Amino acid sequence: MIYIAKGEKEGAKMGLMRFGKRRSHLIGSFLAKMIRPGKQKQQPSNDLAGIFSGNWQFTDENNSRVHHLHINLDLSISLDGRALPGSVLNLTEKELVFLDTYGYHLRIDAIDQHPISVYDEADDRVYQLTPCDSTNNS
Repeated sequence: MIYIAKGEKEGAKMGLMRFGKRRSHLIGSFLAKMIRPGKQKQQPSNDLAGIFSGNWQFTDENNSRVHHLHINLDLSISLDGRALPGSVLNLTEKELVFLDTYGYHLRIDAIDQHPISVYDEADDRVYQLTPCDSTNNS
């Protein structure tokens, strides 16, 4: 009986050692993926940002004022030359959803990888976007 108990004890040690090696292998492979993420995972976000980046204009028909919207590749947004503080909530090939610091959403819709409109939740209005020359940003 003592022999069996000793053997069970040694077997348990071997099982722990095997489990420990397997666990360290799993942790190592997980860390390797975290340190060296695949380029394919980073590329789509740059491609998606490229859809929306640029200089756009839209007209507020209530006051006939032309507004200029600039979207950088880092998805920071400025309106009429002033930075619009906030953060991106969603980014797909069809829409960019931005939440400003006041809690209002700005949604830019795209078709065939071209922005076509901007929805301003603060005004509850949709404005048609057209490309504009960056030198005319006023």
